[in-house]
Amino acid sequence: MKSSAFLAACGAALAIASPILQDRRLYVKTDVVVEWVTVTVTEGETATVFHRPNRRPRPSTTTSEVTSSTPVAPPPPPPVTSTTSIPEPVVQPTPEPTPETTEVVIESTPVVESVAPVEPTSEVTVPVSTTQPEAAQPSDYQSTALYYHNVHRANHSDVGPLTWSDKHAEYAKTLAERCVFAHDTSIGGGGYGQNLAMWGSTGNPEAVGAAKMVAQSASDMWYNGEINLFPASDYGKATPDMSNFHAWGHYSQLVWKSTQQVGCATAFCPAGTLYSTMGAWYTVCNYYPAGNMGGAYGQNVLPPVGQASIFAA
Repeated sequence: MKSSAFLAACGAALAIASPILQDRRLYVKTDVVVEWVTVTVTEGETATVFHRPNRRPRPSTTTSEVTSSTPVAPPPPPPVTSTTSIPEPVVQPTPEPTPETTEVVIESTPVVESVAPVEPTSEVTVPVSTTQPEAAQPSDYQSTALYYHNVHRANHSDVGPLTWSDKHAEYAKTLAERCVFAHDTSIGGGGYGQNLAMWGSTGNPEAVGAAKMVAQSASDMWYNGEINLFPASDYGKATPDMSNFHAWGHYSQLVWKSTQQVGCATAFCPAGTLYSTMGAWYTVCNYYPAGNMGGAYGQNVLPPVGQASIFAA
């Protein structure tokens, strides 16, 4: 009972000492700080930031976050693609002196002689090569003509050297001095073979000389220039293939075994005769007895024995 009275007394005391909390309100004051940031951006320049002064002190706990766009340099313009057409350079040729013009002409139709048909034999015998005395070295026109005929005839088995014929040389001179490039075996009555050649130049052709020209005609043109054109398979045949006769007929006349004499002449023909613009040498050689007789090639055009080639000096 005593303890109950004690507790009641304590409760009354607390009620008297405690304040009454009814109808009480809590006011919280919040200061809002507004910060204005002005950003001025000019293209191509660095941004300038202007801050407006604060009218009130900012609390130390206030954090301002400023978002600013850093100016980005504009991308470079795309490269300009241009196509420039440059014309090819024009190369101007360096003027050169007019070259000396040289022209060599060999008569394209050697003389073909006709004879009575020769009875063909079933077997062709090529004579055994015999040793011939060395041809004398040339010292003048006549010896030069003989040398360059005989040195090549010696390259064919059993073909003897030619001797000089003054008569046929005169016939050749008559034809050469006409300065008309054409065969004529009627001079002196005919009965002989004939080779022709001419050589011209815009330089000083006359200085070459007649002896050198007859050497070149016989050696370089008629022999060396045609020997390989004769059909090799036709050596020994009475009548070779004549379809290319114009290309080797001078060679066959020069080495014709039955021919024994030769007479030549070389004349200089001024410009306006053989050639319209240059002077030229005209060489004529006559052969007796005549070569290129139809049906007699097998016995008269014999194969070469393989001596070294010789050309005019």
